[in-house]
Amino acid sequence: MTDFIKSIKNELQKPLPGLIHQAKMAPKVRLNNYDPNPPGARKGGVLLLLYYENKELLITFIKRAEDGGVHSGQISFPGGKHESGDKNLIQTAKRETFEEIGVDGSQIEIIGNLSSLYIPVSNYIVHPTVGFTKSIPNFTPNKAEVSKMIVIPLEHFLTEDYINSGVIEVRSQKINTPYYKINDIKIWGATAMIMSEFSEIINRSKNLAVS
Repeated sequence: MTDFIKSIKNELQKPLPGLIHQAKMAPKVRLNNYDPNPPGARKGGVLLLLYYENKELLITFIKRAEDGGVHSGQISFPGGKHESGDKNLIQTAKRETFEEIGVDGSQIEIIGNLSSLYIPVSNYIVHPTVGFTKSIPNFTPNKAEVSKMIVIPLEHFLTEDYINSGVIEVRSQKINTPYYKINDIKIWGATAMIMSEFSEIINRSKNLAVS
C-alpha cells in the first residue's frame, strides 16, 4: 500500500463529509423533501476501485448496458443489490464487482467506506466502499450488464475544472444538474454525488505525492 493510499485510508476513518458534499453534485430537484433513510428502501453496495498504472492513480467506472432499467446506459460504479447470502454490504460490492467486471474480491483491499446515499428513482440506499488493487486489474466486463469500462485519473476530480451544470435528458425527462465532464464522459446523479464526497476525502489527505 502506498503512502497516498494509506493517507486516504486514514481520512476514511474520520468523520465523513456526508450530505453537505454529496449535495454539491445533486440534481436541482434531488434534495426537495429528501429523506436519506426512508422505510422500505432496498440496500445495495458499490465499489470505488482504485489502482495505479504508470504511477498514476486511477478510478474505475462502468457504463451500464442499455437494458431498459432506470439506470440503463448511465455511468456508475460497479455494484448492485444486497443478496441474502452476502455477509455485509462490503461483500455485496465485491461480489457485484466480480460479476460485472471480473475483478475477484480476493484481489481487492478495502480501505474504507463513504456515506450512504438514497436513490429515489430505484428506491435503493447505496453504500459505497473504497477498494484498492496492488496490480492493474484484468477487467472482463459482463456484456449483459456492462457496455463499456471507463477508467479516469483520480486527479481530474480534485478541482472544479471538470464540473459543469446543465440539462441532461434521461428517458424523455430533462434534468437540470451539475455533472463531471471528462472528455466525452458525463458523470451525474448518485455517482457524481458519491464522487463529490470522495473528492473531499482526497483533498483532505495531507500527502498527495504518488509513491
